[in-house]
Amino acid sequence: MIGRVEQAVILAAGMGTRIRGESQPLPKPLVQVGGLPLIKRTLLTARKAGVTRFVVVVGCDGDRVRAAVADDPELAGLDVQFVDNADYQLKNGVSVLKAQPFVHGEFFLMMSDHVFDPAILHTLQGTPARDGLVLAVDRKLSTIFDMDDATKVKVGERDRIVDIGKEIPDYDAIDTGVFRCAPALFEALQVVLDETGDASLSEGVKLLATKGRARVADVGEAWWQDVDDLATRKHAEKLLFASLTKKIDGPVSRHINRRFSKTITRLVMNTNIVPNHMTAVGLVIGLASAVVTAMATAQSLWLFALGGVLYQISSMIDGCDGEIARLKFKHSDWGEWFDTISDDVINLSYQLSLGFAIANITGAGIWLHIGIATFVLGWVVCLALYRKLLQSGKGTHLAIEWSYLEADGQASLFQRFCAKFEFVARRDFYALLLMVVSFLGVGPMKVILVASFVTVAIVAVQYFSTAFKGTAEQRDQARQAG
Repeated sequence: MIGRVEQAVILAAGMGTRIRGESQPLPKPLVQVGGLPLIKRTLLTARKAGVTRFVVVVGCDGDRVRAAVADDPELAGLDVQFVDNADYQLKNGVSVLKAQPFVHGEFFLMMSDHVFDPAILHTLQGTPARDGLVLAVDRKLSTIFDMDDATKVKVGERDRIVDIGKEIPDYDAIDTGVFRCAPALFEALQVVLDETGDASLSEGVKLLATKGRARVADVGEAWWQDVDDLATRKHAEKLLFASLTKKIDGPVSRHINRRFSKTITRLVMNTNIVPNHMTAVGLVIGLASAVVTAMATAQSLWLFALGGVLYQISSMIDGCDGEIARLKFKHSDWGEWFDTISDDVINLSYQLSLGFAIANITGAGIWLHIGIATFVLGWVVCLALYRKLLQSGKGTHLAIEWSYLEADGQASLFQRFCAKFEFVARRDFYALLLMVVSFLGVGPMKVILVASFVTVAIVAVQYFSTAFKGTAEQRDQARQAG
């Protein structure tokens, strides 16, 4: 069984002269990228991958870096050991050696000026160092932003490193700056230092490579970027924002909503705004859409359209809370629940107000009854889902596993229908559809109201039938066990 790595060495000793200047006087580890200082982003990225203990090697402006980490309440719970490197003018291998007395066993090695996907560390968690090291490499050569400055790697058989360096002519991968190392790296670097009076990390890797003890792990689709100047900083933020689009996003969310929400997130990322603030903004706008819709009359049908626009804006802002949470590592169970309940309040309140408005305009009470029925049935489903979520420890409806198969692995006609049209129940789709239809008048809005009731009813039937079957199966298993 491969042991998990729970300690990391982070190099933060360099002078960072290429990025410092009148417009950016901070030490490189404190440069903001995506709303967080680089050193903080590195620490939180590693924590997300299971690292619990950190050795941070500081040098140039080390006191400022140390103070920034120590004074940050969001980092207060981390086990961070600072190590001073007075010889920070020398190559980075010397900084690695300064950490040796504080590290036991295998460890991750990272650069404080690299922004990277946590998936890279998850890959290395499954790849033991074997008394040497494993370097995470990127084979997507066409995606490298600054190839001239990149450290190139030539890989041989069995993923062994053949050569490494910025100037090597023959290469097939790029060094991401993230390693899984055994203490043998310290021994190799000490040999280089004793022989030459200086030591770069690449020289230590080369020495291990001559003994067949330096291998690579391909990062696959994971992303990364080293931040050396303003251009690479900008590209790092571009990659960060690209990563905020979730794989489960539908086409509406991906091509419309995310464009809007990412713009808002970019505007507020360097402020003290947290995800719950954006959830609250979306809730207020969503409730405003319900109030405006309820006020619509035969003489002011334009209020339908205004309500639809507000509803769509609320849906687009709904992505900001999750984006800020992922961008700045601010996820919380309370925030997840707040977002879920807010969405349900907005959706069902709008349906109730829509029924009220149509009944008021047409004089037919049936529309109010449909609105009330949608509201009540919707909350019955939501409360059942909340109970299920509390049992699972999750706070989002996305955590609910919907079964579209019978016990024999086959799906009924109804289940196939639910699976095929599941996208209709996603907020990004129906919010945009509702906004478009709201411009067309009372008749189309009647269709929307009926469709909303049918959708809620289908969700209720599918969920409760699945829950009933699961309970029945548990009872049968209990009888057989008894």
